Amino acid sequence: MMPDLTLPLVSVCMPAYNSEKYIDEAINSILRQTYPNIELVIVNDGSVDSTAAVLKKYEGIPTIKIIHSENRGQCAASNLAVQHSTGAFIKFFDADDILNETHIGSQVRRLLENPDCIAAGQVKRFYNDDITTALHEPLATWQDLAPMDWLVIDDGKGLGMMGAWLFLIPRHILDRSGLWNEELSLINDFEFSPRFLLLSKKVLFVEDAKIYYRSGMPGSLSNNLSRAKLQSACTALEMTEALLLKYENSDRVKAALSVFWHLWAYAFFLDAQDLYKKAQKHLKQLGNHPNVYFKKAPGRIMPLIGWKNHKRVKKLIQKLKSK
Repeated sequence: MMPDLTLPLVSVCMPAYNSEKYIDEAINSILRQTYPNIELVIVNDGSVDSTAAVLKKYEGIPTIKIIHSENRGQCAASNLAVQHSTGAFIKFFDADDILNETHIGSQVRRLLENPDCIAAGQVKRFYNDDITTALHEPLATWQDLAPMDWLVIDDGKGLGMMGAWLFLIPRHILDRSGLWNEELSLINDFEFSPRFLLLSKKVLFVEDAKIYYRSGMPGSLSNNLSRAKLQSACTALEMTEALLLKYENSDRVKAALSVFWHLWAYAFFLDAQDLYKKAQKHLKQLGNHPNVYFKKAPGRIMPLIGWKNHKRVKKLIQKLKSK
């Protein structure tokens, strides 16, 4: 499709690291978009597999820019992609995900009708590389909402949907919010996305914008995380807490933040006791929120033995499996 220069340019920014297995499918989902003015900026972040070889066949396509860099992580690669982009709208996109064909066009239309807003869409998580397993349950965030309402709806459902690939972002908002924090390596999107969302007038739900998100990694969030990654999660939580409470210091914001401090307290326990103590301190400061619980670390046995013993049992099982 020839570009239509009368329409705003959308820059799709794709960091790629060791993505040889899926990057063809991801790129082709961009090339198949019905919207006629898109540039794709791919940063090969020092991949050591055949990602560079796969990308070679896309060289020479005028709407694709390919940059090869040393390995500096997803945040740095995403920032580099933005720096090489020229579009009025920015779409971040992982090298192993898939967009439906009308995704970008439907988001652009909503934003042209609603200046200074950000467009969201549907996340279709699928497992074991089988797109037919994609989930279709409506989420609390599937409606037009004010930014803070979107973030804290239903005890923080929005904060649990912080993948930047969900959104189409006007460049002028991203210029104000700042780019990715390159010091972070885990839940970096939890810190990044609220910054630009809170600068928008509204988060718009676009039903026809679907992103198919590849999932199915084994184990819980607390498994096999390095000290650096756990520290990153703690730092991201602290930064986002400060941002949200500065914007709105309310019980509903504190309750939503408590959900995630509880979740990560579970991850920190036994693996990073200092971070666990810090999480407990934040929970105390946020106050008592009786409806908050461990949403992603329950298991049927946990209510019977308590979450600490649940974590101890999981650690023991991990050790036995590693022998």
